[in-house]
Formats: sequence, C-alpha cells, structure tokens
Amino acid sequence: MNFTYTCGYCGSRVTSERGMSLNIDNGAGYSYNSVSQGVYICPNCKYPTFIYEDMQVPGNKYGNSVANVSKEVEDVYNEARKSFSVGAYTGVILLCRKLLMHVSVDLGANENKRFIEYVDYLKENHYVPKNSEGWIDAIRKFGNKSTHDIVINTKEDAEKMIKFSEMLLKMNYEYPALMSQESDSTKETNS
Repeated sequence: MNFTYTCGYCGSRVTSERGMSLNIDNGAGYSYNSVSQGVYICPNCKYPTFIYEDMQVPGNKYGNSVANVSKEVEDVYNEARKSFSVGAYTGVILLCRKLLMHVSVDLGANENKRFIEYVDYLKENHYVPKNSEGWIDAIRKFGNKSTHDIVINTKEDAEKMIKFSEMLLKMNYEYPALMSQESDSTKETNS
C-alpha cells in the first residue's frame, strides 16, 4: 500500500509505494493489511521510515530551515528541530532558550553574560521588533521554567518555541540576506 508522509530525513513530502507492510493475521492463516503501516522507503532520499498507527520513526523535524545562518546558530536550531522529531519537547524548549544566547553573541553581544542580558541585547539593539518582544520573552520564560522547575513540556509548547525561534532567525539572517541580494541586483540594473 502506498502512503504519503513527510520524510524525517530529508523533510520532503512524499508518497512511497516501496517498503515492507505490516500484515495482520486474520486467524485463518491469511495475512492482510487494510491500513497503511510498515516501513516505507522515501523515493527522494531512499531512507526508511517506520509508520504504525499515529507513530512515525524518524518523526518530522518541526519548523523550516533558515538560510544564511552561522554554523553554530544553525546547529543549535537544528538540534531543537531534531529533538522535536523524537518527542523530546522539554529538550526543544531548553535548546530554544540556548539559541537566544547563541544568536545574541553571533550578532555582537559579549560572551559570559547573564541570560537576561542576552535577551536585553536583542531587544535594545532592535534585533526584535517592538511588537514581537513578547515572543522572545515567551522563549525566555518557557526556558527558565524548564531549567529551574520540575516540568515536562508539551508538543504544543515545543511547536510554539520553534516557530518563535524560526521567526527570530529569519528576521535577522535570511531576510536581510535576501534584501542584500535584491540591493545588489538593483545596483547592477541601475548602473
């Protein structure tokens, strides 16, 4: 049976007809499978994905990749996305909190500061628009709660933190690079 899913390896939305289905013995010696479940081979990257009921292994990395991000910042962001794919939602929250520190330092803040100083640096230097300061504070608050309290975070919490982190990265890395490319092409046209 074919099955459509998002590959946990390459991130492509695919329909696979290759792999090995899980058959069910009907008690009379016949095996059948009325539901798409088993191991599917991604037609894009050729890696296997196990699908059973509502479980997928490897799971989907939530969020989108962001262009023009420094390697260190990208590594922390992708680690948060990979943590999501295995259901490590508290890990996602902690990594998104850590990401704020990495972004601040990457954008010019000094190292070895208190965490709140990294958040303040982003705000004071306008790396976060005034009407978006709430979501930076949300990452900080969720991260602080996960760091200092005995709490297990939910999938929904993790989704929000990755969305907020992605927005921060796109605003400070991907979109400025796009504008820079646009400016360069405009200069060439106007010359």
